[in-house]
Amino acid sequence: MLSSPPGAHLGLPEAAYKRGYRNPSHLRDTIAEAHTTRLWRTTGTAVVDHLSVVALLLAATSPAVRAAGWWVLALALPAAVVLAARQLRALECLVHEASHFNWSRRHRTAGDVLATVLAGVPTGARIDDYRASHLLHHGRFGTAEDPDRARYEELDLENLDRSGVLPYTLGMIRRFGAYQRGWLESMGSAPLTTALPFLWCAVVIVLPAHLLGGPAWSVAAGLGWLTTHLVGLPALRFVGEANEHLYREADTVFGGTVSNIGLGQRLLFHPHGDGFHTVHHLWPGVPHHKIARLHRALLAGDEAYRTTIRYRIRVLERPRTGLPQEAA
Repeated sequence: MLSSPPGAHLGLPEAAYKRGYRNPSHLRDTIAEAHTTRLWRTTGTAVVDHLSVVALLLAATSPAVRAAGWWVLALALPAAVVLAARQLRALECLVHEASHFNWSRRHRTAGDVLATVLAGVPTGARIDDYRASHLLHHGRFGTAEDPDRARYEELDLENLDRSGVLPYTLGMIRRFGAYQRGWLESMGSAPLTTALPFLWCAVVIVLPAHLLGGPAWSVAAGLGWLTTHLVGLPALRFVGEANEHLYREADTVFGGTVSNIGLGQRLLFHPHGDGFHTVHHLWPGVPHHKIARLHRALLAGDEAYRTTIRYRIRVLERPRTGLPQEAA
């Protein structure tokens, strides 16, 4: 962790935002049930995400694809990089789950160990470091101690030009280097932790490719992974994180949090329920496999939630307020 608050020089408020939402009493049992964790389910999800990264990159760089012609490789490799980056992003979301002990509430050590091996190592995240930083985001929401608020202000994310694909892309590219540096600082990862994804790649991608197909396959697969890890993953994460809050327009956690519930957003930028960000900030202990169901229950059973939730359907739009009745 940093020795001083990440936003200390930005003149941000000292008092954390109030919650801004009252739990509906008639949904008390529904909310309580939604906090039930399932270690086996989250572990299985992580295994699938983990192995799919390997399968995608090995398949796209295989001798069969390379022998089919340059144009086949030119189509297969970018597609594999995007899909593998999405799967690494999904693993980062499971690191986030671990920071709230959402792998298992009863077996916390087992959850942390599994999260480290299956999600932390491939993405370069240390669970304890991420937990310390992320819990400041929840506990000191909107203040100088909130690392997400500091990034939003330093990168001026709330003023991103979303009028079209080109201006939005250019705005993100201009901010990308500073974003990645700030994200790594907030993670507080030790050098060994940062190096672990490269060791992971060498063991589960480069070595099998070399044994099965020789140096040409191992080099191609390694380069595909480097592009995925250094460009694809942070790009998807940046788009996702830039859509989650509106600090300047609100003075409560509920009002300052944006859910990203469009199908494309949930599939690409916000896997494993990450798009239901309002529910997450209200009840951080709800695991990924229960969060969408709780969101639907609140839409159907709580008028205040349905009519005041901030959300996006598409990346290139300002957040809307209040879902239509038929959405419930």
